[in-house]
Amino acid sequence: MKNKNIYIIRHGETDWNREQRFQGQTDIPLNQTGKDQAQSIVSLMARLKIESVFSSNLSRAFETAQIATADLNLHIQKDARLRETNIGEAEGMTFDLLEEKFGADGIGRWRSYEERDLDFKYPKGESKREMMFRIREVILEIAQNSTQQHIAIFAHGMVMRALTFAFHQGVPWDHQVFANGSVHHFTWDEARSEFLKYHGKIGE
Repeated sequence: MKNKNIYIIRHGETDWNREQRFQGQTDIPLNQTGKDQAQSIVSLMARLKIESVFSSNLSRAFETAQIATADLNLHIQKDARLRETNIGEAEGMTFDLLEEKFGADGIGRWRSYEERDLDFKYPKGESKREMMFRIREVILEIAQNSTQQHIAIFAHGMVMRALTFAFHQGVPWDHQVFANGSVHHFTWDEARSEFLKYHGKIGE
């Protein structure tokens, strides 16, 4: 199959999202708003003709996938490599507390994809370079090996933005771009099997 549509969806809202806490691999469930966000894209999943579904094994992504694709009766394939970034000791902190504990430039360096910042990490966490490597690997594996043309992958905000940088189309920081429940369109072409092209958020 020469061309495939890869739709990557950020999980719905959790209480930590609402409280603006730094959320990595702690398994926080969807809140009611998050469940409603997942429900709101059910019809879109049908219109996109989704044939195959993958998800991070964190419950907020998997539950979003379950709700959003329930009408499609498809098996959801979990993959731990689709997890959010491991942010170590920054886990669960508000931005004010992050700044207080790790310094004023920490958040800026974390959001930066300049070469000099790719190896920045919070204590006991992983760097963006490490995270980008695993995300690129699993997304390409799915794109290259799937026998389906329209694929949905339910994941997380930080890894979704990192993926655009991994394929040299980096999206500048804006918390609204990869908002909870947003759907983002990538395409894979057999002629460039190591590359995904990013087309942006669906509906914009």
